[in-house]
Amino acid sequence: MTNPKKEQTKQVLEATLAQLLEKQSFDDISTTQLAAAAKISRSGFYTHYRDKYELIEHYQQRLFNQLEYIFDKHTDNSQGAVLEIFEFLNREPLFAALLSRNGSRDIQDYIKNKFKRLMLNDIQDTDRALSRGFRHNLQEKKLFPSEIEYGAVFLVNALFGVCQRWIEGGKKESPQQITDVIFKMMT
Repeated sequence: MTNPKKEQTKQVLEATLAQLLEKQSFDDISTTQLAAAAKISRSGFYTHYRDKYELIEHYQQRLFNQLEYIFDKHTDNSQGAVLEIFEFLNREPLFAALLSRNGSRDIQDYIKNKFKRLMLNDIQDTDRALSRGFRHNLQEKKLFPSEIEYGAVFLVNALFGVCQRWIEGGKKESPQQITDVIFKMMT
């Protein structure tokens, strides 16, 4: 049985970490600083986690499970996956902070890899590619497999850059608006 007070403290620590990541990198945040900003004692922090790395590891495990569910649900719908990721980013300040420039390379690389798989699926699935204009471009340009790979990397990094810019800009556009912008640029 979970202890509600313990869960609440963990949520406060996650929210505080998200706030601190807006100003400095994860590596520069100390456990003492995190505990003080969360208004708990250092010993209170250590009741829950060994260190900041354990805190982020527990969060990442939960996050990866949620992200896997989203990507599995949208294996044939890259636009739906991107929209749901942006909706999730809008609700989860720590996830957004971890994708920012000060965030976690592990999570950033994970998201980039998942987006790359979606893009490659779109490019390789001729029906979807045709509807997105990719098939015509591939036939017209006669791209080699290595060129398709580079194209997917290009698209993923562009998508991720837009994602980081959206976060840095305060997420002013709705998840639907930013997804529409991305897919408008891709076609």
